Amino acid sequence: MVGGFFLFFCILYLVLISPNARINTQVYDLEVKDSMTSVQVRQQLVRDQVIGNNLTFDLACTLLGYRDSIPHGLFQVQDGWSNWTLINHLKTTPRPAVTVVIKPFQKRRNTLQYLCKTLDIKYTALKSWMENPAYIGQWGDFNQDNVYCILIPDTLLIYQDSRARELADRLFRNFRIFWTPERLEQAASNGLTKQETGILASIVYAETKRPEEMPVIAGLYLNRIKQEMRLQADPTVVFAYGRPLTRVLKAHKKIESPYNTYQVSGLPPGPVNSATTTAIEAVLRPKSHNYLYFCARRDFSGQHHFSRTLKEHLTVARKYQKELNKRRIGYKGS
Repeated sequence: MVGGFFLFFCILYLVLISPNARINTQVYDLEVKDSMTSVQVRQQLVRDQVIGNNLTFDLACTLLGYRDSIPHGLFQVQDGWSNWTLINHLKTTPRPAVTVVIKPFQKRRNTLQYLCKTLDIKYTALKSWMENPAYIGQWGDFNQDNVYCILIPDTLLIYQDSRARELADRLFRNFRIFWTPERLEQAASNGLTKQETGILASIVYAETKRPEEMPVIAGLYLNRIKQEMRLQADPTVVFAYGRPLTRVLKAHKKIESPYNTYQVSGLPPGPVNSATTTAIEAVLRPKSHNYLYFCARRDFSGQHHFSRTLKEHLTVARKYQKELNKRRIGYKGS
């Protein structure tokens, strides 16, 4: 009798009370959409490896009555929760949430201000968290420049009453989710960290909006890095200049800045804009070739001419410069 009671208690403890949420980011953001059933919610938790023991979780769902009549919205699941705590949390009405779109902007300030406007958060408050060394250091190898790699364009559901710290936390968690083990392995094979991948992707995205050209340009810059050549990327000059340029002139290339890759070797310390996932994937899977130079085509189609030698590149570049001169592009106000 005592043994049976003890066994029953052990099973009950295992099914309901023992910790069963295993979350690397400490908090997992679960979006339960209006069309989702309880079965689909359970499948998503299993697919995202949030649940440690799937069998006990399914049993707990049955015992606690987590069925198809379920609330919808944003639920934040914490690491170490028991099935009892998790399921009861999923059965409660969640805090009101809003959809936030992280758009690709040229300037970091624009991205942060857009997010703050959506959630009625002070820009200065969010910026202070984003550049707080003690805070960003908790999330990995981040500094005040490369931290802006976390602003990957995406659509997120965020609590409407979130404050600056909660928004920053969510952005970091989304960044961690994006960087799957497969992507980390691919970045390492290119000799890059995830932050370096984001920085290079921001340059690639600034150079072209054509998805078919992104892997070619990514491969070209990686070729330069391998040969210890300076990147000499015009978008880094524009970023260092601080204002839009219709044409990058020789004077601009002499700007003293750690972001000016005409003056410094290697990658700049941070991204020059918001890199899209397409640009990041292009850096992760660059096209293999021997190109070291490229120049915009003089027909202004948005396409580029790629060259293996400096001689070939200079021939093409002169023709493009001649066309710019003909159209009087980039003289006054540049």
